[in-house]
Amino acid sequence: MPSGPPSRLDDVASGPGRACWRGCSPARSLESMTVERGPTAEAPALLPTVAQATSTLMASWPALDERRIGGWRLGFAEGFTRRANSVWMLGPAEDSQLALGAVEEAYRVRGLPSQFLATESADARDVAALEAFGYSPTLSGRILCRSLRDGEPAALEGESGGDLVAVTQAGPELPPDWLDAWLSWSDRRLARDRRLAPRILSSGASRFLGARQEGTLVAIARVTVIDGTGVIDCLVTQSAHRGRGHGRLLLRLAQHEAAQRGATSCLSMVVESNAVSRRLFHRAGFTALSSFTYLQAPERVSCC
Repeated sequence: MPSGPPSRLDDVASGPGRACWRGCSPARSLESMTVERGPTAEAPALLPTVAQATSTLMASWPALDERRIGGWRLGFAEGFTRRANSVWMLGPAEDSQLALGAVEEAYRVRGLPSQFLATESADARDVAALEAFGYSPTLSGRILCRSLRDGEPAALEGESGGDLVAVTQAGPELPPDWLDAWLSWSDRRLARDRRLAPRILSSGASRFLGARQEGTLVAIARVTVIDGTGVIDCLVTQSAHRGRGHGRLLLRLAQHEAAQRGATSCLSMVVESNAVSRRLFHRAGFTALSSFTYLQAPERVSCC
């Protein structure tokens, strides 16, 4: 999710058999991105593959309507967040040129841009086809992963950076004040945002975490467990309370909650430009599992 006030953790490196493309501004070229790999000694059964992680991340932030074209899953949610309004490249398209035409028409009739989300598991031929048709990167980042094999972080209570805070969790229903905080701190002020957010954020078995001072929320996070993998997102601290350890507190609590619900690993998506969030996750033991990028179609001009 975009950097700036507040951080949102929302919304492909080259190599044999992996997708790559030449970079276009405003996003950085994925060929130039450095992805730090984690230790290779992790037990394979406890860490998801890139393909499994991609499917889990998609399921944790579902579209309100979807369509399948070969290995592509088209998501539609009236434009609310990139993640819910993109084509997730879960597998190859049978005929990428024909499929791409169908994709662009499906988004055009809904008044949405045609954009793809590609991870390192994306089919390289399909990515090459997108590039040939003028698609270019608009946002890049990393899928971060941490094994909970050695036990989850201890649940924390009370202290955060010298401030006395209370940590709370709720779910699966979305608490109204949590939603208010997320919309405000994430600068989502459209009427559709308040209408659509609960349908996406509450769609799975999610838990909504909060850090409170004197009863008022100062930081929030969401954790969802799907098939033994936890997904942490919506980690935001109110601007006036940043730098006090509230994000670190909730990140540890989210991992504890995921492990309590049977997760053996945790994932998060962090955009490349959000250095603060990348440092936070790195210090918590997360390493890069894959890079990701959003690729958007150029504006098509009709000849008539």
